[in-house]
Amino acid sequence: MAEDTSVLVLLFVISALLVGALLKSCSRFIPVPYSVALLIIGLGAGLAGRDSAMSSIEQAVHNLASIEPHLILLLFLPTLIFESAFSLEPHLFKRMFSQIAILAVPGMLLSTLLTGALAYYLFPWQWSWTICLLFGALISATDPVAVVALLKEVSSRKRLEILIEGESLLNDGTAIVLFALFYGLLSQGGGSFSIIEFSGSFIYVVVLGFFIGIVIGALVLLWIAKLFNQLTTEITLTIAAAYLAYYIAENVLHASGVVAVVSLGVMLAALGRTKISPEVADFLHHFWQMMAHVANTLIFILVGLIIAVRIRLDVVDWWFNLLLLYIGIQLIRALCVIILMPLLSRFGIGINRDKAVVLIWGGLRGAVSLALALIIAQDSLLPKELGDQVLFLTAGIVVMTIVINSSSMRWVLAKLKLDQLPAAQQLTVEKVKYSVKQELLLAIPTLKKNEFLQRANWEKLIGDYEKIPPPKTEQTLDSSIAFRRRILEAERKFYWSQFANGEQTGTATEHLVDAVEKALDGEPKLAPRDSLLRLWRTPWIVLFCSRYPLLNRVALHFAFERLALSYDTARSFVQAQEEIIPYVASLAPSDADKEAVLAEIEQNKKATRRRIEELRDCFPDISYSLETHTAHRLMLNLERAHIETLVNEGVLANNEAEKLVTELERQLAGLRKQPNMVSAKLISEILSTLAWAEGLKPSTLDQLGKIAIRQIFNSGELLYKQHTKAQLIGVIIRGQVERQSVEHEIVVSRADIIGTYGLLSGRYNDSAKAVTPVELLWFDITKLRHIIARDLALAQVIEQQLHQELTP
Repeated sequence: MAEDTSVLVLLFVISALLVGALLKSCSRFIPVPYSVALLIIGLGAGLAGRDSAMSSIEQAVHNLASIEPHLILLLFLPTLIFESAFSLEPHLFKRMFSQIAILAVPGMLLSTLLTGALAYYLFPWQWSWTICLLFGALISATDPVAVVALLKEVSSRKRLEILIEGESLLNDGTAIVLFALFYGLLSQGGGSFSIIEFSGSFIYVVVLGFFIGIVIGALVLLWIAKLFNQLTTEITLTIAAAYLAYYIAENVLHASGVVAVVSLGVMLAALGRTKISPEVADFLHHFWQMMAHVANTLIFILVGLIIAVRIRLDVVDWWFNLLLLYIGIQLIRALCVIILMPLLSRFGIGINRDKAVVLIWGGLRGAVSLALALIIAQDSLLPKELGDQVLFLTAGIVVMTIVINSSSMRWVLAKLKLDQLPAAQQLTVEKVKYSVKQELLLAIPTLKKNEFLQRANWEKLIGDYEKIPPPKTEQTLDSSIAFRRRILEAERKFYWSQFANGEQTGTATEHLVDAVEKALDGEPKLAPRDSLLRLWRTPWIVLFCSRYPLLNRVALHFAFERLALSYDTARSFVQAQEEIIPYVASLAPSDADKEAVLAEIEQNKKATRRRIEELRDCFPDISYSLETHTAHRLMLNLERAHIETLVNEGVLANNEAEKLVTELERQLAGLRKQPNMVSAKLISEILSTLAWAEGLKPSTLDQLGKIAIRQIFNSGELLYKQHTKAQLIGVIIRGQVERQSVEHEIVVSRADIIGTYGLLSGRYNDSAKAVTPVELLWFDITKLRHIIARDLALAQVIEQQLHQELTP
């Protein structure tokens, strides 16, 4: 029997996938969404098997429909939830999280309460409040997969997609947690209810689930960071992580498995893109899309089978109650969104009336609701009549929302004019299409020279393209915003391309992409890039720690790392500005927009080139190290690309090429880590290279080396302020410093000593500010006095510097 069941499951999977492939192949001729068609096929197969004259078919259908509900959740939820979370745009999800959370938590709680009240007063079955709220929780879980798929197909409404899909992700988690809490209360006989205890349990389950996902995500990222271009291993880790997070949360620690998988998926999407090998990243996303497609195909047919086989169809009153319930939950959904509209409009990116309508009508119910209803139906401790009623109503709502709401969503989008691009975006698309046609016309003379295209009807072909009119040119606020968004998105794409090609580090890519996404927030802004300017400054914590001997070494390391990151980001930023210039002329809605954007790009380039020149002049070893590292990686990537070309051309066999590629990838893996930027020489050795240190005793240099504190400042940062208490004097190792007071402004550089007046008066007689990035050695005045007392040469050096400071 076990063998027969295994074969049956295999046949079901194969048949379902074939049916799905057939539907996809004929999608142009099928008027309903893919998921609706699958559900209808499942219903048809279930009804046919239910009344089949062949006992073997009937038995097979019943076996499939008898699948354990917890197994449905364990098999399908990790895949579907992880894929949705992993495919979200992290920055946009973060911006919209407040709206998503409002819908998924307060909105879900409100929907549960209102649906529970509707069930209590509408149904004639005398359900207790515990049962009604249990039913309200399970029936409020949304599954808008068909709506999201339709939005992706008919228009580019990324924000609306993320709002609907994000709500569904967290909504499922909230629904399952509420269901578990009410189900536990029902199992205990519906005893006393404490809102404080209930709220505490809810928060505990959600927060613990969140941390489980974060911990597993961190472990996976640490593991993946040690790998390089190991496609099967990296994909296997993500699969194992998704199922492990769900299982540990649900079955071991009794937390929210959905929240665990959501936090895992979002974490890998946000932090994993620069940790996962660039060569693997795209394939990984395609793999999870395929997994989600397979899971959706199986689950919608399975839902149809379960509904057709397991629900009772012979009680007329139940059908009437189902119709009233369907109308009721639509009104409740609308009421919840309307009540929350003031919050949804104020937080995140806001929401308008048309999108709220889509949000209301897109509240479909799916497999999660049905699986939770099956748990009740299969509980032998609950009355069978109760289980049948809950299963019938849930199955009916699942079918009606998928068939009615999903099938009519295209019409709703058309009525709201959300089935097309906004006018400004459409204008940009038209300009792109026209630009492509013009490029093709320029290429036609070359094509005409091809000896095998001499008989082509060029006159007709060219005529069709020459008839295409240029898009209208107009300057409106919307068109200007859409144009700038396209330019910024092209810049962001360039950074990912640079990272994939090995031309910039993962850390630099994260910061550059983050800068673009901040520029895209609200009204898009090309210049200045405030987030990059902040990145190029030394963090206050580094400046603070560098003054303390125990923390100085760590602070110094981070300071050099920051300078290296500044150079890497600045270099890539200039390249990106050069890269996007060609798009400006072809996409600009007007000449004024084109000139304004070109001016902003030029402003970015000038400011950044100034930063690069400062770093090259003051810290040449950093630029040398980074550029050598990048050039090495590019050479290895080019070598690998050439080997792949030879394989494609048949010059090299696959097994021959594999050995060569393996060696190259071993070298590339070694280059993944950012190079060591500066070899930290002994401070005494650094001091010995300064002109004024030639006459000092070796012991003096050693003693100075022991008390010195090494520190990095970025241009524009204050070293000390006039009239403040002097505890340190400094020696400039690299860069330029401006000493400022009412009487003078003097620029000093390498080997100069600053702050020497503090030795006499205990206070600085001027202020000092870094003109360029600066490396300094600070010396404690009290300790320095003891060293000066033992070395006359050092005393003379300080005296000369003091004289220069007092008589500028």
